[in-house]
Amino acid sequence: MRDLMHHIPIILEPLGLPIIFNGFPHESEKPNQFITFLEISAKPIFVAGGNEIETERIIQINVWSNLNYHQLTESIKHLMGNAGFERILEYDEPYIVGESHYNRVLQFALCDEK
Repeated sequence: MRDLMHHIPIILEPLGLPIIFNGFPHESEKPNQFITFLEISAKPIFVAGGNEIETERIIQINVWSNLNYHQLTESIKHLMGNAGFERILEYDEPYIVGESHYNRVLQFALCDEK
């Protein structure tokens, strides 16, 4: 099974942005755009002889930006698709007054063999 903490930053590296696993930069260090990600689900989809053979993994990528992020989200979808991930959900988190960044959420699925 893939180590997604290592794999996702490699996939998104061409974007040239900070990529943070399950965290957030300190307020004083927030760049104009950055990406956070985490695995929100991992469930067996194929079991044989009591052994898990294949796992469905759901990854959430959050795009944080105080600029227009349309092109960035399109680039993420392209890179993740080329890496074998299927986009299953995408939406905007409501903007909170006083926050410095908007947040676009993308979720991707991957079937991973053990």
